[in-house]
Amino acid sequence: MKEKHQKLRWGYSTGACAAAVAAAAWQRAAGGPVPDAVRLLFLDGKERELALLPPQEGRMAAIRKDGGDDPDCTHGAVVYANLRACRPDEARPEDYALAVGGGTVILRGAEGVGLCTRFGLDCERGKWAVNSGPRRMIAENLRRAGLDAGCWLLEIGVEGGEELAKHTLNPQLGIVGGISLLGTTGLVRPYSHEAYVETVRICVKSHHLSGGSTMVFCTGGRTRAGAQRRLPDLPETAFVCIGDFIAESLAVGDRYGMREIVVACMAGKLCKYAAGFENTHAHKVSQDMGLLRAEVRKALPDEHALHEALAHSVSVREALLSIPESARPGLLRRLARTALEHFARRCSGSPALRLLVFDFEGKLLFEESATNDKASS
Repeated sequence: MKEKHQKLRWGYSTGACAAAVAAAAWQRAAGGPVPDAVRLLFLDGKERELALLPPQEGRMAAIRKDGGDDPDCTHGAVVYANLRACRPDEARPEDYALAVGGGTVILRGAEGVGLCTRFGLDCERGKWAVNSGPRRMIAENLRRAGLDAGCWLLEIGVEGGEELAKHTLNPQLGIVGGISLLGTTGLVRPYSHEAYVETVRICVKSHHLSGGSTMVFCTGGRTRAGAQRRLPDLPETAFVCIGDFIAESLAVGDRYGMREIVVACMAGKLCKYAAGFENTHAHKVSQDMGLLRAEVRKALPDEHALHEALAHSVSVREALLSIPESARPGLLRRLARTALEHFARRCSGSPALRLLVFDFEGKLLFEESATNDKASS
């Protein structure tokens, strides 16, 4: 009997939209016609065409963000750009300087783009909230469009971005005045709950029917790439991105009789797993800092200045920067063992359970298994 499965439509990130309007603005600055679409290179190495909005006074290029079948609060937002030649000394402290071919692009946030005020995020403290992925996309697509000399000021804005940011975690993360320009690939995965879990189920079932007995659940692209490097003998079908749906994915792996389930994650997700969350989407839960702070108090009871700093940390990444480097491995391993206990309670078939924990750049920090947990307790 044929499985019924409706393919969800992927969308584009705010970062991809920024790269699209940057490339279009360069075409106009170089004397070309007003484009109605741009061919954009994404960070997965593939090209896609993005339609632009008609030209408007005061904006060299604009696009309406299409979130696909993951319509978050930025779906439908208008992202726009202006570009002009400038002098290097026009750069402000909050701007980024992007090397593009033999030229330099000063990247500046305009209306609706937030400013980063905390350490530990993917944008620099004191600079615009434009993550590293979008910065790379902007630079690469400007280079492909022909920018290769001179100094240029690129301003990216988002209509109503300051109001949109109130519906995100930006205020808690210390990003003020607008939204962030995000995206590790430029693409937005559809996060419809039922359809996403159904996709995981079909992948696990297919792997099971082909004789597979080890499933590797990865939280995203970087953890998947890291897990594949760590486990090179497993086939491609063993690796599935589960996003935030840890509880449902464990249940599916258990249902199809996987003898081993490996979960590949970073520290932020690890804290949520250790706290017992079933769904780790940012819209569902904030990063659980309480458990992390409690573990630090147990491990370093006399570090009062550290506890005070952690009381004001709003992300796991920021908190880890405050914790002494020598204390981090033990702390994360304890959280990993707690997470594995939660995983085991969700799996009636008693598969072997393992965690691969990566840093924020995708480098393996350590692995922990449920058998190690039992042996050390």
